[in-house]
Amino acid sequence: MSASVLTEEIIIERFHDFFREKPFIFFGTGMSCALDNRFGMVALKNELVSELPKYKLNANQEKEWQSVVSSLNAGKDLENALNAVTEQELLKIITTITSNFIAKLDKEYSYKIAEGTQQWPAINFLKRIYNTLSESDSVIHILTPNYDMLFEYTCDSAGLTYTDGFWGGIEKHRDWDIIERAMREPKKSSYGTKFRIAHKTNKHIRLYKVHGSLNYFFRHHRVIRNDAWLWEPPENAERILITPGLLKYQKLQEYRKELLQSADTAIEKESRFLFIGYGFNDSHLETYIKRKLIDQSSYGLIVTRDLNERIIALIAEADNLWLVCKTEDDCGTRIYNKHYPDCFLLSGKNIWDIKEFETYVFGG
Repeated sequence: MSASVLTEEIIIERFHDFFREKPFIFFGTGMSCALDNRFGMVALKNELVSELPKYKLNANQEKEWQSVVSSLNAGKDLENALNAVTEQELLKIITTITSNFIAKLDKEYSYKIAEGTQQWPAINFLKRIYNTLSESDSVIHILTPNYDMLFEYTCDSAGLTYTDGFWGGIEKHRDWDIIERAMREPKKSSYGTKFRIAHKTNKHIRLYKVHGSLNYFFRHHRVIRNDAWLWEPPENAERILITPGLLKYQKLQEYRKELLQSADTAIEKESRFLFIGYGFNDSHLETYIKRKLIDQSSYGLIVTRDLNERIIALIAEADNLWLVCKTEDDCGTRIYNKHYPDCFLLSGKNIWDIKEFETYVFGG
């Protein structure tokens, strides 16, 4: 039976219960925008509108691009406006502009994170979960559609072991089987006068970058990772970035094995999901999210600044999903679960900010 009034005591109790087990974590553009709004869609839209006219387009490309511009001028978001792009060469131009723009920002923040003058907003929260991992449950699964490397720089700076499944030298290839073996080490235990060797998996993070990354490229008929090409790749290097628009689903199918397959498998095994700064814009993931949260009644928690129609629809259907977002007047936080008729309002507190969320739930 639904409770009639949602109280702060209930919220803290439910959130503590949620984190008694390790969640599968999704994080989106909101986590990069918390450092710099230029990582967001509005800045990318402005960059494309500014830079694309500098390219020589044929008649069909020009027609498609003008359709995009018209949609943007009419108030459509970039994701929907780019649905007009069906021409492959025009898509390559859009991908080039996008990757060059994000790469400049990425380079700027790589130094700042390394020097300690900037921190990824969720690092202390992530370390809290990482440090509580046990030998029997030693892996955190994290998925992001972000292209940038802010998360990777953060893990390196904080000393957190992570892998994106690539293995090798300068030019790496994806092989989760090798990674699995590399992350295990022998542990000797004694039973009376006898000894037994058991291989235990060391604690680490598995990162799934399902829309590609600045350091992912297509080379020798396969997806590789080359960190040396991160900011200034050679002209013949084809970046693997899945940009907004209808063609992204075609691209995702081309690279499904490399980008999605391992994430799909990991999601299926989990029953607890945390979404941080994640806008639920990816319909190819929607099937998995809905099956887990709605069909299987898995536990979920959304911590995000902005509410949208997709989140509203999801929270209305999912039995065990909580929402933390800003108030309509932007002066506080609202917390909601469909089993309570009204949301709980926290005036003057930005609990939707993951740093403040951590303090609110776990203390200083």
